[in-house]
Amino acid sequence: MLNILKMDLHRFLTNKVLYLMLLIYTAFQIFGIFMMKQYPVEYDGVPVSSLNASEFIQVGLAQTPSWVLLYVTVFAVYFYMSELNSGFYKNYVSMEGARIHSVLSKVFILGLFTLFIMLTMVISDFIGRNIFFGHASLGDVGYFMKVFFGQFALHWAFSVVVLLLTMLTKNAIVSLGIGVAIALNVPGMVIETFDTLIDGINVSQFMLINTVKTIRDFHDISEVIHVASVAIIYLVLFSFIAVRYKVKEDLR
Repeated sequence: MLNILKMDLHRFLTNKVLYLMLLIYTAFQIFGIFMMKQYPVEYDGVPVSSLNASEFIQVGLAQTPSWVLLYVTVFAVYFYMSELNSGFYKNYVSMEGARIHSVLSKVFILGLFTLFIMLTMVISDFIGRNIFFGHASLGDVGYFMKVFFGQFALHWAFSVVVLLLTMLTKNAIVSLGIGVAIALNVPGMVIETFDTLIDGINVSQFMLINTVKTIRDFHDISEVIHVASVAIIYLVLFSFIAVRYKVKEDLR
């Protein structure tokens, strides 16, 4: 397990694409804040420029498309397919437990990338808001941490969903297409439509992307529990399915 994790971690940290993606994201995030300065945006009648970090993050992630989800999609597909196409997995796949460890290692690496992109978002927001809004208020630190780690967990779970899709299709274009459709919340919108047709049903609230895009009051413990539950269920369930699939996969 440790050897496979070390190999994936080395491939992750020495990958120039990783740093290029983070750099491009930073540039576009700061540019987006500049555009908000040029063309003022409001949320619930409140100028976005006056929001603190917690509020700004939630409003930003609630937009469609969510650039964080799209970047996570691209990286998840790229990281898995680059190993598959290189045939490097053949060097360790015959080792005992290697298939299980390989998937768990990928899940860990995707969590690390998700953490990197989330931290990059926070830093970019801080820089952009400070430059163009004249302030970068963090707000209540405890509340901010709930928002940050809640969204981190949800995005990590999403990355594992994309990982499983990539494992199943073994095709970068198809995986990207499906991943982008999910990031754009197409399945969530379909479920929401069914919810409106059937009284007393609200399945859409448990959809992963709907949970990401819903602005919540993290002072409410029920909201925190809901976010944590959705993230953990999706993360564990799709990780388990990915492991089971890999164990039975024909790698010839």
